Amino acid sequence: MNFDQAKLLVSHIFLFLCLCLNALVDAVPPYQEKNIHYRLTDDPIDVVIVTHPKDKKNLSSCIRGIRKNCSNIRRIIIVSSEKLSDQAEWFDEKNFPFNIDDIALAIGKGSKAEAEKFFRFHNRGPGWYYQQCLKCYSLFVIPDISPNVLIVDADLVFLNPVKFQNESFGGLFCVSQITPKKLYINHAERLVPGYKRIYPNHYSVCHHMLFQRAIMEDLFRVVEHHHHMPFWKAFCNCVVFNRKKGASEYEIYYNFALQHTKQVEIRELKWINSGNPKLENQFRMQGYHFVAFQSYLIEKHIPVGKVGHN
Repeated sequence: MNFDQAKLLVSHIFLFLCLCLNALVDAVPPYQEKNIHYRLTDDPIDVVIVTHPKDKKNLSSCIRGIRKNCSNIRRIIIVSSEKLSDQAEWFDEKNFPFNIDDIALAIGKGSKAEAEKFFRFHNRGPGWYYQQCLKCYSLFVIPDISPNVLIVDADLVFLNPVKFQNESFGGLFCVSQITPKKLYINHAERLVPGYKRIYPNHYSVCHHMLFQRAIMEDLFRVVEHHHHMPFWKAFCNCVVFNRKKGASEYEIYYNFALQHTKQVEIRELKWINSGNPKLENQFRMQGYHFVAFQSYLIEKHIPVGKVGHN
């Protein structure tokens, strides 16, 4: 073997090893990465409230509470089908890459008839899933939005000062000891490969959450790599035909973040669900950080519901 032949052989061996290495990298599921250090920032927080005209009644109290009690806030943006308030920016939900009919069809696995049958049986329309997808995509769709986005449910009123980032700029997650809903967890397990609940005795659905772009980008990457489809389609595809609703964007993001980085952490706030908005001042004086005036409690005339923490 002469020098040129040996040189050619070495180059072929090198090329073969590179191909093997690439194949190995591609074969490693991205969810195996742990202790990632995300590029988080202390940029002012933009608030997104995804809502429906039926929730308009509480919007003023919700916005007032954010402006008065939430730390490091810049913009407040309402995502809805029509303008509902002059106290915040409005972003039309039509600007998202999917609509409520797309969500319904995806949950029906491409069958409009199956989707309609499911929602009838389910006694809840596709809007509940639609608003979750809007929240997740808000970091990528709304122009000039902060990398730190506080998602706030329209029925929530902040009563006392709250901050949302720690000294490392990571999100602070409010938790409760309410029993987690099994259907929410099952959906997350189907959606996110390697999904794991880090704190089994704590529940993350507390009517608000700080989403951070770097972490959400990674979540989208993992889900889309695994399911070979856009995140919103995978989210819908993982909904199974069941009697009860079964998905939670908060549980998905919260546990993904906690599983992948030490930059975020949980913390306890004092909060409560209520059906009586007249009790707002009483809850404030009692030291509650926030209250959620939930429509089902209001309709049933139940003044005090579940307490997040005392």
